[in-house]
Amino acid sequence: MKKLFLSFSILFLLFGNCISASADDVFLYVDAAPNVFGSPDYQPWKDATFATVAAGTFTNMSNGVNSANIGTTDFEIEDEVVYSFGDLGKRLTWIYWVPGETVASLTGRFKISLTNIWDGDVLDFYDYYYGSTWLEPANWQDYDVNNDDSTDGVIGMAGMAWWGANGVNTQEALDEDIAAWMQAEETWIFTAKIGEEEFSITSHRDPENPVPEPTTMLLLGAGLIGLAGIGRKKIFRKD
Repeated sequence: MKKLFLSFSILFLLFGNCISASADDVFLYVDAAPNVFGSPDYQPWKDATFATVAAGTFTNMSNGVNSANIGTTDFEIEDEVVYSFGDLGKRLTWIYWVPGETVASLTGRFKISLTNIWDGDVLDFYDYYYGSTWLEPANWQDYDVNNDDSTDGVIGMAGMAWWGANGVNTQEALDEDIAAWMQAEETWIFTAKIGEEEFSITSHRDPENPVPEPTTMLLLGAGLIGLAGIGRKKIFRKD
């Protein structure tokens, strides 16, 4: 069954062309990051992403599996599935940047929220796992853009992934999970707020094949049953 892995390392980004300036700017981006749990590509991705986000030059979905999604907030199922073999998969990751602030100045003022819509089934993720729709970031950081020993803003990120081939760890099982999950339409809404002012970024994935009849769905893997809204089971992990 599919396990949900969420990663709460909160990164405050510039969301190009999506958020207008205000008294407190919160800029948001989204990308498909290497799996933070074990991939040697994760740290280089994170370092480069932080630098380009703070510089205002990051492009949404730069590392997604479909080049057609670069510059958009759209994603594919392979951008949000991790596993325990091969290249370990990818995590859908939201990055945040709040210039002119520090972690100390944002503490008590800044919170985030994450919502998933799977074929019309709405799930408040943070409420489901933590009992609250809004959470204060756990792993944000002060960021020095120019290496001049002064803080220019706060940066961090939040990510999630579905766990493929759970308990099987074969390419065949992974392919089966992906084939099943790609048939659903899916939307993620990531929202950050300072006080009562909210900033959101919405990511969408269209189904790649018609949704099969329920009897066929059962043949495609138990994980899809949960996502259809029947006894959904997930495992959460925080990084």
